[in-house]
Amino acid sequence: MDFEKLIRQAREKVNARISLRNEYSAELEQLREKENPTEADTARVAELRESKAKIDAEIKTLDAEARALEDEKEADDVIARMAQRSTPANPAGGARGDETRRGSDITVTEARTYARESDPKGLRFLSDIVADFRGDRSAGDRLARHLEEERAERGDVVERAVTTGVAPGTIVPQYLIDLYAPKGRPGRKFADMCRHHDLPDTGMTVYIPRQTETTNAGEQAAEMDPVTEQDYEDELISVPVRTIGASQTISLQASQRGLGTEDIVFEDLLKSYNVRLNDRLINAPTWGLLAVANPLTYTSASATAAELYRKILGASANVEDVLQDLDEDDLFTLMRGRRWAWFNGETTDQKPFVQQVGVPTNTFAADEGGPYSSPVAGFLPNGGRVVKDNSLPANLGTGTNEDAVVVVAQHEAHLWEDPSAPFFIRAEQTQAKRLGIDLVLYGFYAACFNRVVDAQGTPKAVHQKITGTGLVAPVF
Repeated sequence: MDFEKLIRQAREKVNARISLRNEYSAELEQLREKENPTEADTARVAELRESKAKIDAEIKTLDAEARALEDEKEADDVIARMAQRSTPANPAGGARGDETRRGSDITVTEARTYARESDPKGLRFLSDIVADFRGDRSAGDRLARHLEEERAERGDVVERAVTTGVAPGTIVPQYLIDLYAPKGRPGRKFADMCRHHDLPDTGMTVYIPRQTETTNAGEQAAEMDPVTEQDYEDELISVPVRTIGASQTISLQASQRGLGTEDIVFEDLLKSYNVRLNDRLINAPTWGLLAVANPLTYTSASATAAELYRKILGASANVEDVLQDLDEDDLFTLMRGRRWAWFNGETTDQKPFVQQVGVPTNTFAADEGGPYSSPVAGFLPNGGRVVKDNSLPANLGTGTNEDAVVVVAQHEAHLWEDPSAPFFIRAEQTQAKRLGIDLVLYGFYAACFNRVVDAQGTPKAVHQKITGTGLVAPVF
């Protein structure tokens, strides 16, 4: 079975349906702009809305089929990589895996020290971290073997990891990061929507170029006259590398005699790390998303979805004014889960403001109907994506009960991370007299949300944040 071909065909089907949906949307927009629509126009509007609803359901089904193929291929690739790992045969004749003969040579395919099949929740891995701290030689040998396996598979990434830390440690198996912190996981919704870059190998600063002079085109006055010339110029913005860490202290008794202690601790460490990273990206003073976004005020004593939607459209227009050549697909609207739930409960002209995908009702926006962890919660009437993130504040305003809605240009939300962050989990001897063991997990990152400048070279806010009394805690 050629998974690449099947996946490509599945994605082509999705893209074809999306293109058709866009055609319907364009025609629908033209009909809505008519000042004196005819009965035929009204009938066509209803027909187009129903067709869009059907296509949305088809897109959702086709996308699910494509994702299933991608997941199956990824699982097969993991097994294939495991099968390719081999070492020379044991001279003494002992082998830890299956033997394969090639002429006079014998290779031994070995199972990973920590694998999804043998250690699905990482209990053995974390137990060995703790046991190695207590001086268990066999645990130390397993951790050392694991590090060699990671080095053989990921090369430079592991070399960087094992030389960066200031204390002994090891790299977390990638399958555990995927298990406890899959992409789109709760806790780092905004982080997963950013434009990602790999963190450089060394240094505590990353650099990103910012254009300061644009090419200037002009009309040639006469044949053979020189055309307009304006040289390209840019500058480098320096962005500091920051560190996020999480730690837990567990007792020796809990480690040796507890039931599932390591499982709970490991999951909690990863979630804590991701929640804090996401929170800093949004709420950090001076450089965070809310700190650099252009403020827009929505004042209302009786807020409605239609009013807030107009504010979101205004924010989108502001982004377009700044970037000029904005790709509308690059925008997404970030809001708390309670605000999106309020959108779902709103009605306009006795019709639901938000449409459930696949339900052909005469509505305006669309709700994907997925869990909080879904990358995109739904779509606004103009097709704009909505991302729910509860790291946004809910204590703003004089009454400390207002939240914020942010319109983000994804192309200008830059996040650098290590390819396999967070790297380490380690034990340090700071709690020895209390029979305690410290477990620490950390990673490095950098972020920049204010790269754009105006014609005079002055930084100009791209992202737009909406706050005000119209965003007090909704009542259901």
